[in-house]
Amino acid sequence: MKILCKKISAAYRWYLGKPLAVLVAFVFLLSGSLYYAQDFYYDASADTLVAENDPDLLYFRKISEHFSDSEFMFLTYTPKNGDIFTKETVKNLTILVENLKAIKGVSSVTSLLDAPLLKSPPIPLSKLATGYKTLKMEDVDFVAAKKELTNSPLFSELLISKDGNTTAMRIDITQNAELKKMLDQRNKLRLIEKPTPEQKQKLKQAKDTYRKAYAESILEQEQLLEDIRAIRKSIQPEAVSYLGGVPMIASDMMHYVKSDIVIFGLSSVLLMMLSLFSFFRTLRWVLLPVLTTGVVLLITISILGFVHKPITVVSSNFISLLIILSISIAVHLITRYRSFIDEMRNLPHKEIIFKTMSAKIAPCVYTTFTTMAGFASLATSSIVPVMDFGWLMCMGVGMALIVFYLFFPIILMLLPKEKLWTPARDNNTPLIRISYHLAADHTTKVIFTTLMLSIVTVIGLSKLSIDNRFIDYFRKDTEIHQGLSFIDQHLGGTVPMDIIINFPPYTKEPAFDADEEDPFANDFTDDFADPFDDPFTENAKEETFPQKYWFTPDKIALLHKIEDYMKSRREIGKILSIATLETIAQDFNNRKPLGSVELIATLNALPQTVRDEFIAPYAVPEAGIMRITTRIHETGPTFSREQLINDIKDFAENTPGLKNRVHVTGLNVLFNGMLKELFTSQTSTLFFVIAATFMMFWILLRSATLGIIGLLPNVFSAFLIMAFMGFIGLPLDMMTITIAAIIIGIGVDDAIHYLHYFKERFNISRNVDVAVRESHREIGRALYITSLTVVFGFSVLAFSKFIPSISFGLLAAAAMILALAANLILLPALLLKFYRPKGKLLR
Repeated sequence: MKILCKKISAAYRWYLGKPLAVLVAFVFLLSGSLYYAQDFYYDASADTLVAENDPDLLYFRKISEHFSDSEFMFLTYTPKNGDIFTKETVKNLTILVENLKAIKGVSSVTSLLDAPLLKSPPIPLSKLATGYKTLKMEDVDFVAAKKELTNSPLFSELLISKDGNTTAMRIDITQNAELKKMLDQRNKLRLIEKPTPEQKQKLKQAKDTYRKAYAESILEQEQLLEDIRAIRKSIQPEAVSYLGGVPMIASDMMHYVKSDIVIFGLSSVLLMMLSLFSFFRTLRWVLLPVLTTGVVLLITISILGFVHKPITVVSSNFISLLIILSISIAVHLITRYRSFIDEMRNLPHKEIIFKTMSAKIAPCVYTTFTTMAGFASLATSSIVPVMDFGWLMCMGVGMALIVFYLFFPIILMLLPKEKLWTPARDNNTPLIRISYHLAADHTTKVIFTTLMLSIVTVIGLSKLSIDNRFIDYFRKDTEIHQGLSFIDQHLGGTVPMDIIINFPPYTKEPAFDADEEDPFANDFTDDFADPFDDPFTENAKEETFPQKYWFTPDKIALLHKIEDYMKSRREIGKILSIATLETIAQDFNNRKPLGSVELIATLNALPQTVRDEFIAPYAVPEAGIMRITTRIHETGPTFSREQLINDIKDFAENTPGLKNRVHVTGLNVLFNGMLKELFTSQTSTLFFVIAATFMMFWILLRSATLGIIGLLPNVFSAFLIMAFMGFIGLPLDMMTITIAAIIIGIGVDDAIHYLHYFKERFNISRNVDVAVRESHREIGRALYITSLTVVFGFSVLAFSKFIPSISFGLLAAAAMILALAANLILLPALLLKFYRPKGKLLR
């Protein structure tokens, strides 16, 4: 091993002696990196919000195959004259709808103008297909129409608010059939547990094909959204309007990601430059770290472009994190270089640089590994963007170490040796001196206070939850928040959730082999199964909707039971199903539930267009599926998604006729599953981070006791921040849930540098007090500088429009301040307490 180390040292000395040649090589490398960096891209698709192996996701995809749901957006319209039901407003709405339909990419627009008026005036069942009026007709009674539509089980809180002051248009977006086909192919290949080499190649090709097609679809959707926003802007003189919908959320989230990367990346750099200049007072130690960090970022981005890995909402802060971590390495190298300049100013410049890089190689390597261990824990998640973020940061942190050991000293070799006029060790701040005196003079009190705070921390951790709301992810002044909030409060909620009820599927022939214990097994093969005996069909040979016999009063009654329960829950907003239509049809049956004859008659009277609009989205007889669609309120009191989902399942299991038939699905379920998966995976992998970090300490310091002492302050800091979240009721989200693992990974860097130097000084002095005092004086300043630069870097995220980024930035900054205090007070206090009586040589 010693021979190998000597050979590596000799090779590194030779390397430092060829600065110009190395610089030219780096120029060629960076030129190639610029080429591949062009393929760097962003992804804000729905894949970034789900757990890939979640069984609920698999079920959702399976159910989605039965319902041709297209993406859609809502455009609200509140006339400034205060009344929708006037000829002038109807005229304006007609023009607005036509303008929206004319946009490329819009397949249809559903508005209040299309709503059939069944009571204004009342019409008989026989004229249901063609005899109704709409708001566009000249002789419509606006007063009666308003009363009917605002009380309609179907249209109220869907196309019109309960107070009748706001209407909404549903803008359906043309489905990209080819893109969906590519997505389905990619998802099927992803599900293969042990793929063959051929299947792996097919998956790679499927990913590349989908990525290119998705990029093109994003451009098309961006243009569509721009056109819709332009129309919305044009109606502002006449109405107050809000825009909502998943496509807009995905688009704006992508813009936030891009904005955060650019703006906060630049802000981090500027803050780092100011910090470095204020600490070191020379441009050399500002430009050189920033230049080296720029090389790290360019190479990392080029690798992402080369392997076609996108940046998502989860990984949007990677540039800020890499800048923070890279500058931390720079500060420790600069501090040690200046220390050697002060102690050995007569040595040749090359020798001082070599000694600097050699002295810091062990702590830098181990801090890199511990930081990578923190991020590697994210790679165990089943949520693909979180996994990718973990690997991305591992690669970036490793790249930072390599670049700082290859590029940083080469540029330093080309610069003249620095002349120090004031020894670095005399520049310690009052914080360094005060922290040392606290640790040295109040050792027992510091440890006792930590123990008391640990008890409080446990209590706070027990209060943590994942019950966050999607609407709270956006600042209140953003278009997304305003639109979602308005729609949530006035038009039936925001986040969709579906209840699926399974029955025996429809067949043209009686199902003689059906399960006889199932009361619904043969209920649709009754006397009307023969179309020639159907009294409601004028021409039996032209039977167009034989599936109507599958819809029975018993099935509708079960739908009503579920809906009645869901209406009792304040979290649930608008509810739609076949039962909604049956409620409307009761107006033709003296307000009584429809029997078999009345139900078939009603379904038979519906034209194909109405069946496509109001039957197909809620039932697939051939698959034996009925669906209840609903939306969840997010602007009311906070609630547990998990509890709501379980309560619905429990109700179904305890209701006769519904047991083993009901499944809850939809975005609300998938979102909850994603948060549960994150919480579970991060709870388990946190122990991996702690164990891996402890092993790094043990290997580097050759002491289990020192490993524990180095780990405790940083684990305590991370957990204390999480406890703070529990006490103030701030739930864990897709970003803050990763804080503990990341902060431990980053925070222990300071402890490693401190303990590594402590070990050196103790082996010389053989006195714990002297070793701690010298470590504090020499390393304390570097810890102070690196921690503050990290805090500044995280703090810039407070200006993001994306709330999880804000929470992550501020909490991480607070955690780093705590970690600094713990490493400067608790860490030396533990050393003085547990090593004072031993006084042994550290090997």
